[in-house]
Amino acid sequence: MLGLDFSKIPMDILLNLLNIVLLFLIVRKLAYKPVRKFMDERTARVTAAAAEAAAKSAEADAAKAKYEAMLSDGQTQKAKALEDAKKQASAEAAEIVEQANRRAEAIMDEAKRQAKQTRNDALKDMQGDVVSLAFDISEKLLERSVRDDDTKKMADRLFDGRLNGGDSQ
Repeated sequence: MLGLDFSKIPMDILLNLLNIVLLFLIVRKLAYKPVRKFMDERTARVTAAAAEAAAKSAEADAAKAKYEAMLSDGQTQKAKALEDAKKQASAEAAEIVEQANRRAEAIMDEAKRQAKQTRNDALKDMQGDVVSLAFDISEKLLERSVRDDDTKKMADRLFDGRLNGGDSQ
């Protein structure tokens, strides 16, 4: 044979070898399936956990995108509100300026009216003074009493012509 002489090998070694082979077969038959089942279940749990983590990550990414969109929308609304506020402030400023202009114009018109009234009053006063002075002068010149009605009529004709822009003599 191979040059091995089994007669010289102690019987204990052969029995030990036989025991090891039998033990291996028994352990394989009894322990291999449960260990294999345990390992398969563990692999399934790890795979499920990885899938769940991926799903949660995708969900977190979606939530992040949603909040970023909301933030962007908020910034857009803020910009629009700011622009609206600027437009409203500009419109209010224009209205205030317009009111101020109308009020200034009304004050100017009133001042012109009062100035014209004051001028007319002063002219009437001067007219009365001139009539009195003319009456006094004419009385001195004529050394007689001139009737007030005649003098006033002449003065009115004179001043009416001058005030209305014409010369009536």
